[in-house]
Amino acid sequence: MKNFELESISEKIHFGKTKEYFGEVVTSYQNQCYRSSVVMLWSVVISDLVYKLQSLVDQYGDATATRILADIKKIQDDDPKSPNWELKLVDDVYNKTDFIDSSEYENLRYLQKQRHLSAHPVLRQNLELYKPNKETVRSLIRNTLEGVLIKPPFYTQKVVSEFLEDLDEAKVATNSFFKLKRYISSRYLDRLSQEVEMVIFKTVWKLAFKLTDDKCKENRQVNLWVISAITERHPAKVIEEVKGNIEAYSNVAASGEPMNFLMFYLAYYPNAYAYLSEDAKLKINHAKDSSELGKLYGWFIEGDLNKHFDFLCTWFASEEYPVVSDQQWEDLLELSDSDEWEECFSKLISVYYCTSRNFDTADRVFVQVILPYLKYFTKDSAIFMLEQIETNRQVWDRSRAVVDHPKLKDKFDKLLGKEFDYKKYPRFFSNTHTEE
Repeated sequence: MKNFELESISEKIHFGKTKEYFGEVVTSYQNQCYRSSVVMLWSVVISDLVYKLQSLVDQYGDATATRILADIKKIQDDDPKSPNWELKLVDDVYNKTDFIDSSEYENLRYLQKQRHLSAHPVLRQNLELYKPNKETVRSLIRNTLEGVLIKPPFYTQKVVSEFLEDLDEAKVATNSFFKLKRYISSRYLDRLSQEVEMVIFKTVWKLAFKLTDDKCKENRQVNLWVISAITERHPAKVIEEVKGNIEAYSNVAASGEPMNFLMFYLAYYPNAYAYLSEDAKLKINHAKDSSELGKLYGWFIEGDLNKHFDFLCTWFASEEYPVVSDQQWEDLLELSDSDEWEECFSKLISVYYCTSRNFDTADRVFVQVILPYLKYFTKDSAIFMLEQIETNRQVWDRSRAVVDHPKLKDKFDKLLGKEFDYKKYPRFFSNTHTEE
């Protein structure tokens, strides 16, 4: 780890005292005083754990933290010169709180052993003091930073309530998925274990996809973004979590806004669908058949985007002819980043445009949908659109066609070549051809 990376990560340290003391660790490391760096690092860790426990006592009157600190004080009072309380502190924090997981605990035990070797005059056969190498010290610093020091002063019993309260206050500033993801990652998720993240995930899942009280309605979009952000961070862990708690994750609303949001989530993270209970799948399938959002996003039920393309084409051409918003078109495009889906998407918007029911609709759709997505057309989808235009008078016989369709031709010329014979599509040709 380079020095600037150490300094960057250390900015996330919660307590000012810890950050100040950690500066001594970095200075010793940079000056190649590796023994001193390790000894100081252990002291910083112990101090930081005490600060975290005291913070829980001060803020929440936490009983577990109170007991741990009381036990440590008794050991110190009984034997002021003994360092045994330090390991007792680490053990208690591991066993009685969720500050650290098993891997982080083992890292701390290894740090303690290195500290013991570095602090005591253990002479080797060549009468030299033990000296940890640069790589070992660098690893110890990084593991300690990420495993302990940058974590906020709470654990599972407190993290969810504080997380939700903070999120509610910050929702105006975090008004997009990317802003929200950046905010919660920096402030919380990067500092928490995966186990604690899954506790948040499970709690927010219910708020987003089941409950309908006023606060849940108000925060549903933000809650969806939280679930999506955690899924992106740990996709395999999320599936493991759902598989291990099928009943909890299958307890979703049967309809309405919560189900619409669930359909949207599963459209982008479809793997979870397979592990939901049969009753939850029945609710989801009903939403797919009965709601517009379900029809737009429900491709994951069959798990085949090509079939979904065929379904949407048929639906758009039916008497229902749904009104699809700008954001929903963007959502549909982002279902996959493959070239194949982009071509399907360009054909899909062609079907939507060329099944317009009247001139006004065709005018609107051309501006709303066709022009913004022209860049996704291919040679095949260009020819597909030319064929579709010929089938609907509401498209080719509207007054604006002579203004709009030349814009298509400019794009299609680049795809098909300027020598392409547009006369095979006489209605489009009449819109774009001018007499010499």
